[in-house]
Amino acid sequence: MLSAAQQEAGISKDSGTDRTSRVLGGIAIAGCVISVVLDFIGTGISDRVGMIQDTISDLAASRTENTAADELADIGIYAFVLSVIATTYGLLRWRIDRLDWKIGSWLLVIVAICVVLIAGYEAYTTGEGPVIHYRLVYVLGVAFPLTVLLTAGQFWEISKRLGIALYTGGALWAVLGPLFFFVPTDYDGAYERMLAGLMLAWFITMGVMIWRDPDVVEQVSEDQRGHA
Repeated sequence: MLSAAQQEAGISKDSGTDRTSRVLGGIAIAGCVISVVLDFIGTGISDRVGMIQDTISDLAASRTENTAADELADIGIYAFVLSVIATTYGLLRWRIDRLDWKIGSWLLVIVAICVVLIAGYEAYTTGEGPVIHYRLVYVLGVAFPLTVLLTAGQFWEISKRLGIALYTGGALWAVLGPLFFFVPTDYDGAYERMLAGLMLAWFITMGVMIWRDPDVVEQVSEDQRGHA
């Protein structure tokens, strides 16, 4: 049930459910934390993969090796996928009537699909047929910074400092992402984890904002708020 204050504010019932917001925000935050922790543990116990030279995909389970470290990496990656999905649904529930917001929110679906395919298809494929890993990385490299930049405008309306931070982070990732392909292979892992850290920081921030819903929703102006 909505409170009288929420009804007077015109908040959509789908945007102001405390329990759902807490669950989605918690999943978004926990998924990111779990992925980081398992990456550290996985590389720590692996005898073939290091954090500096080897990428996160290198640690994931493959056709030939199925060690505990590999499985931990897979679990961490899919925990991140759950974080992406929770964030997507959590932000869409705000029902913001801005084109940039809607496009940015739905781009998260593409981000999730890319992460799933990179983790699963490339890890368990037989190696025959087209190699789509780099194509997925290219799509991810475009979809993620666009998501950050397109949704930042709404957060600017809520908090100028947060908006500046998001615009800066999105632009930074857009510039640093393509440079990954020019980094010496000895530092692939370190550079990829730096980019992943920036991405996780955004998802954790979104998780916190979703967790605070409907407090955040109440700061959305009437003309920007959609209605069921």
